[in-house]
Amino acid sequence: MATGAFPYSHSVKANRVVDKDETIVVEPGGKQQQEIAEAYDLLEIKGFKARFTLKPYRKEGVRVVGTISAAIVQTCVVSLEPFESSLLLEVDRTFEPVSSRPARIRDLNEDGEIEIDLESLDPPDVLVDGVLDLGALICEELALSLDPFPRRPGVEFEGSGEENSAVEEEAEKKPSPFAALEGLKTRKED
Repeated sequence: MATGAFPYSHSVKANRVVDKDETIVVEPGGKQQQEIAEAYDLLEIKGFKARFTLKPYRKEGVRVVGTISAAIVQTCVVSLEPFESSLLLEVDRTFEPVSSRPARIRDLNEDGEIEIDLESLDPPDVLVDGVLDLGALICEELALSLDPFPRRPGVEFEGSGEENSAVEEEAEKKPSPFAALEGLKTRKED
C-alpha cells in the first residue's frame, strides 16, 4: 500500500485476526465522506460503505476480502454537468509485516534479479507497526477505480463536422507515398 496521507483512516490491530475470520463494516460519516470527495475531485459521495472479512494470512499477516460500495457525484468533462454513478468494488488484498529476511537464492533468476509473474496475485502490502489502516485501503481502491475523465452516460463530444471533412479532403488530395514506389517498380519492369 502506498504511504502518505489519506483523507480517511480506520485503523485495526492486525494481531486481532489470529485463527478465525472477522467481518468489519466501515462507513465513513458525512464529514469524512466530504473530505474524501474533496481529495479525489468528486462533488459528493453518498452511501459510502465497506464490508470486509479479515482472514489470517501466513504467520503474522492479514488477508482483506470484501466490497466497497458508494454513490458518487462527478462533473461530466463534456457537458460540465453533475451526474451520479454507483461503484461496487471487489477487494482482495494481503498484508504482512516487513520481512527482515533477505531474498532467498531460489527467488532470484540466473541474472540475480527477482522475476515477477504478472498473472499471479500481487505481493503482500506492508503492515506498519502491526496496524492495518482500512481507511487508507478504501481511499486507495476508490482512487484507482475513478475515471480521470468522467462522462455522463449518453453524452458525446461533438466536434465541428466542417473541420473533420476539411482534414479528410486534404488527405485525399495528397498522393500516396507508395504511388511513387509503384512508378519505380513499373519502370524497372519495362
